[in-house]
Amino acid sequence: MKKLLNIVLVATAVALAMGVVSCKKDNTEDPGNTPKAKYTIMLYGCGGGDIDMQLEDALEGLVKGLGIEKNQVRYTVMYSMSAVNKDFKDTYRGELGKTYRYELSKDTDLTQAGYRRKYFYKNASEVELYKASTLADFIQWSMKTAPAENYIIEFVNHGGGFDLETEVFTKGIAYDDNHKDAQGDGKGIALCTIAEVLKNAGIHLKAIYWNGCMMGQLEVLTEVAPYCDYQFSSSHVAYTDNNHVVSFVNAINAEPDDFEKAALAHKQLMIGKGETDESSFLYSYLHSYNQKTKKEEKVNGDFGCWRSAKLSAINEQVKKLGAFLVKVYKPESEKSNVDNATSWVYLYEMSYGYADVLDYAQKVADAISDQALKAEAQTIAADLKKAIADANVYRINCVNIQSADKKPVTTKEGGFSLGISLYAGKVSDDWQYASSSANYKASAFDKAVGWSKWMDINEFRVSSDQDHPNLTNPGNDTSWELFWLNDHHED
Repeated sequence: MKKLLNIVLVATAVALAMGVVSCKKDNTEDPGNTPKAKYTIMLYGCGGGDIDMQLEDALEGLVKGLGIEKNQVRYTVMYSMSAVNKDFKDTYRGELGKTYRYELSKDTDLTQAGYRRKYFYKNASEVELYKASTLADFIQWSMKTAPAENYIIEFVNHGGGFDLETEVFTKGIAYDDNHKDAQGDGKGIALCTIAEVLKNAGIHLKAIYWNGCMMGQLEVLTEVAPYCDYQFSSSHVAYTDNNHVVSFVNAINAEPDDFEKAALAHKQLMIGKGETDESSFLYSYLHSYNQKTKKEEKVNGDFGCWRSAKLSAINEQVKKLGAFLVKVYKPESEKSNVDNATSWVYLYEMSYGYADVLDYAQKVADAISDQALKAEAQTIAADLKKAIADANVYRINCVNIQSADKKPVTTKEGGFSLGISLYAGKVSDDWQYASSSANYKASAFDKAVGWSKWMDINEFRVSSDQDHPNLTNPGNDTSWELFWLNDHHED
């Protein structure tokens, strides 16, 4: 399975019971004499494939910002360096194929020799990041090393959302290429595994920061919603730099007593001080390399913060939408209307079929011919729009892609609704695999919504052909080549 992602961290923490872990010098546990910090952020994951260097750069940027303002934020890290990037082995400060675990602070030594000697934990081949026990142990160690009033967990590395192609149910983020699955892909930590760890911890997080591609799905957010107050995510292929990491810490330092104010400060820091134009948001976040033109080109992007407790109201409307679609799909006249409408829904990434949920509801409502049914669908779409707005603390939307006639590629709303997606594209015949549909039906989202009842009868398939009319985020295939948009745009 190709991984169309590029992240670079930041994410956030969770807590378990206290555990005793053997540590070395400069990696020692807090003796219990230091007052609790306001927040401890736990970064967990791997460099993986092509972002080891970005990970190190971000950590270096953090060293300069930690411990400056009243010690509001402490920061623990555990990550593995990819063993396969041998061409770059002399470029990194950390050593390839090694796992590092330590508390990052203003005194952290990230020189090459100091880094490798002081913070080495184990060989990456011995550390199975995708296992619940590994994450749980890191959380226990972090809580003892850097006790705090609030915990956040950061998941680092490539993200894939609720990917039907992988062997593990809801395999979500941090694909570690030091450990391959049967398909030859790096094993990632599954959403269900993360939820299991958090549930067993019995501790409620302040936030989870998904700094990875395509983690803005309802399927993703719903799986861990009971265990955290907020979630940060992107529904697109995400390109980031260390601005994400550093600005998050700076924002919390600036607003330690009001997390939503801190989130809004984070948004402003990412856009740029004094900037109001979100389309300029982090150029490095919004570009892709076009192999045909040999140039970097801007792509569409989003990033937002969600209130976990408000997601259930969104899911209630999606449940109504799914039931409505099942009801109207059998009559031939409405079936063709629905198929035509959904073929024009905005997709965040073509190869995965992750559709914008609000655009999906609105386009279906517009396409229904029976007036009574149309009114029902319009009510669902309107209520869904309100529920999304209520759940959203902030979002950044960047519309850069243009169709052949130079009109911006957007949803009906002129953006990406509020940057939240769900599996609706039905790529190829993935759904026909028993393991895929069965795994989806075991998700917290489907148990609450029953969206699979619609997927079971939906005959429409997204084509990976570049001439397909679906709106998409041209972005990454294995050669990082942009798809070429034809003449699809909003009328």
